[in-house]
Amino acid sequence: MPLNFILYTQCRFTEVARYKPTKQSSNSEPFYRFSSKAVDGDYSQQMTSSIEFCSETSVGNEPSWWAVDLGAIYEISNVVIYGRNDCCEERLSNFIIEIIRPCRDNIDWFEDSRIDVCYHQQEPTTFLNASCHNKMIGKFVRIRLSNLNDRLALCEVEVHGIFIGFLQTAFTFLSCHHEDLDGITEQQFKCLKKQ
Repeated sequence: MPLNFILYTQCRFTEVARYKPTKQSSNSEPFYRFSSKAVDGDYSQQMTSSIEFCSETSVGNEPSWWAVDLGAIYEISNVVIYGRNDCCEERLSNFIIEIIRPCRDNIDWFEDSRIDVCYHQQEPTTFLNASCHNKMIGKFVRIRLSNLNDRLALCEVEVHGIFIGFLQTAFTFLSCHHEDLDGITEQQFKCLKKQ
């Protein structure tokens, strides 16, 4: 099925996660380390007793995760992550960056979705610019720890992408089968510039 109906509104990858809705598996005590702290535009990488600049999960029965809803379908090139640099580098280690594409409209976050792995980071880090190989297309980006009994701390997350379309119009054509993207050529994905 041709994708010529898709007209990009921009011709380059831009940061698309700022101020978008977020969720995380749990909130660390105290409760003001909310998931939204990771997309608030504040790049401070430290937390103090009076000011919280970063999101952080608590330890739970499942691996901790954080996610952002981009609000539309994007082709994603890379994800930039700023972790804490005052301590606790281990709270940003052994994690996977996932690009999640809903298989149908009107779903609740990750329900009935195709999940592709953009990147896996084993070693602790305070900064990462992770490139997604191939064409990663999705509406959600999730950062998920691989281990149980670990906290996840994120101070800022950038997602760089190109707008493809809103889910209501794009989901039919970008379904969850791998072969659906095989026939798409670079020409069809090319940004259509104004003359």
